[in-house]
Amino acid sequence: MTKTAPNMKSSLFSLLGDLAKRRPYISFAAVRSALGDSPLVDKPARLREYLSEAMEKRVIYGAGRGWYSSLEKTAILDSEATAPLRSALGKRFPFLPHYVWSTQQVNPWMHHLLGKFVQFVFVESGGEDDVAPFLRNEGWSVVVNPTIRSATEFTPSPRTVVIRGIRRKFNSAAEPRIETVLVDLMLENARLRLMDDGERREMTRKLVTSHRVEMASLLARLGKHHRKLEDLIGAETKPIIGEK
Repeated sequence: MTKTAPNMKSSLFSLLGDLAKRRPYISFAAVRSALGDSPLVDKPARLREYLSEAMEKRVIYGAGRGWYSSLEKTAILDSEATAPLRSALGKRFPFLPHYVWSTQQVNPWMHHLLGKFVQFVFVESGGEDDVAPFLRNEGWSVVVNPTIRSATEFTPSPRTVVIRGIRRKFNSAAEPRIETVLVDLMLENARLRLMDDGERREMTRKLVTSHRVEMASLLARLGKHHRKLEDLIGAETKPIIGEK
């Protein structure tokens, strides 16, 4: 006997609640797989309609296109640490695409709190030639595009700034997204040894399992750098996203 629409919806909501108890992030593919022989499997439009209703009723929460989460609180970066640098750059270069973040912003999720911080300015390629001398004149200790070999050329301090010229397109009005910072930090830590990488992975795991991130955006950012979630948080990802 075919289930009626109300029964299908009720069964789906119950299933979502069960999936949410097992892991903080659930993909659309995982939902379809868990539905088994439910008629909803062959009705993706209706399934998405019910999933939208589930989000409205806070059964689950949105985590980007094709992803859902059991976590209600979203991860938010404290912008106070970067306010002076952002203000200085915004006034001097209002039309130059750039974004700013600091290692201090991940301290709330660190097991061992960082005592020394580094701020990063990611700027449209070529813009570093203008930004670097300006910041030096403003009293900042600036290093431009440091490599693994030049990582010892700077000492973390409240006035230390690393500038990266990047070629990829980005929306400076929307950055830095926390997903961007987590991937940037992974890449920068490999180059500059800002912290123990095991602690970085532990911090990232704690962050994404206690506060909701846009899993779709996070995976997309990783993919652009040919990396996987395992590179970001460690080998065991099943408790976080299960199996797609």
